[in-house]
Amino acid sequence: MAGGEAQAALQAVAQSLRWTYSLLWQLCPHQGSSLVWGEGHYNGAVKTRKSTVMQPPPAEEEDDADHAARHRSRQLRELYDWLQQAGENSSGGVQTSSTTASRRPGAALSPEDLTETEWFFLMSASYSFPPGIGLIS
Repeated sequence: MAGGEAQAALQAVAQSLRWTYSLLWQLCPHQGSSLVWGEGHYNGAVKTRKSTVMQPPPAEEEDDADHAARHRSRQLRELYDWLQQAGENSSGGVQTSSTTASRRPGAALSPEDLTETEWFFLMSASYSFPPGIGLIS
């Protein structure tokens, strides 16, 4: 399933079942066939600097709600990628002009702008599950 198709399917599931988010895990042969984050869609409350706004809005604004949910999911993924890159650069990685010039993505979305569920969604991207770990025997 292509990235756009996966994102659309995850959005449809999260919105139709009124889930806060939906995640797709995939096998990664480069990490010993571990399950790693594939894609995700966030459908929960969005915290602004002053208040928390619940999604989705009324039905007549459905197209706007779909767009807003896709936008927030994309912002969260961009923030994760930025935090991961910043962590790699600060842990002894060689900084180049391209890494030092990178700016925080997502229209200045910052960690303090996140709700607890957005944080959980964001941190899920860093999880991986090696084969046999966490399974009941």
